[in-house]
Formats: sequence, C-alpha cells, structure tokens
Amino acid sequence: HNYLVMELLGENLSELRRRRVGGRLSLPTTVRLGVQMVRAVQAIHDLGYLHRDIKPSNFAMGLQPGRKDQCIMIDFGLTRKYRLPNGQIRPAREIAGFRGTARYASINSHLSKELSRRDDLWSVLYLLIEFLTGQLPWRKLKDKEEIGLLKIHFNSPELVRDLPPS
Repeated sequence: HNYLVMELLGENLSELRRRRVGGRLSLPTTVRLGVQMVRAVQAIHDLGYLHRDIKPSNFAMGLQPGRKDQCIMIDFGLTRKYRLPNGQIRPAREIAGFRGTARYASINSHLSKELSRRDDLWSVLYLLIEFLTGQLPWRKLKDKEEIGLLKIHFNSPELVRDLPPS
C-alpha cells in the first residue's frame, strides 16, 4: 500500500479575507502574510519550479501549535520546472497557453506567454492589493480575456491608488 500523509491545515486566505469587514485585512496582517508568501514563492523558485496559480485559496494557515501564525503554500497542480537538469533556464515556448486563475494571473499568462518567476510575484502583488483594498478592479468580470485586457490597460498608479500611504 502507498500512503501520503499531509499536515492538517487551517482556513485558506480566501476564507480568512471573506470573514473580514469589506473583505479587507489590516496593513500589519497583510504585510506579515505578504512576507511569508514571498518567502514561500522564493523557496519553490529556489527548487527550480514556478507555482503558476498563486491565489488566496492556495495559501492556508497552520493549525498545529506553533504554526497557527504561519502561512503555508498549497496546491502544486500547475507547477512547472523552469530549470533544466544542467541548471539553465528552460527555453520559452512560443505559445504557452493560459495558466492560473484569471483574477490573479499575470498579464503574461493572459497573453499566453511563457511564465517566469516574475509572474508568480505579479500574482502575489494582485492578491496583496485585494487584501488591503477588499477588491481588484476586475472583480466583477468573469471572462479571462476581458480581465486580461483590463489589466493591460490599467496603469500601476491606478492599481495602487487606494493603498495606504507609505
């Protein structure tokens, strides 16, 4: 018999956000979670993989004593090795297809470009903005092409205008 044993985790960050007034998390909570998410992304990148589906429901809080404040990356179903066995970066495909979840996917994913480490970080940025503001400008859209077009035409100052001042 084969067995897979996994740690029992608490709620995912999507559930956590939904329980908050206006779907917003506080600045200190967002910063704490953001640091942990970036470290998790860096860890998977250091192993030579891209996650390609960074979103709140793919991070869960620890449940065990000593891990309740830890944010843990889950769901590696769309991961892809970006390094070849010799350590070189895998050559980009001409058309890679869309990967991820439309709300949080990078513009490159919407354009069917080969994804890189940078694209995982764009996804983290989108979810952190959503944590702080309670929404993303494309939240009401369902069509991934429409979401991609809005992301392309939405400039950075507009995207971050509702964030707390530094």
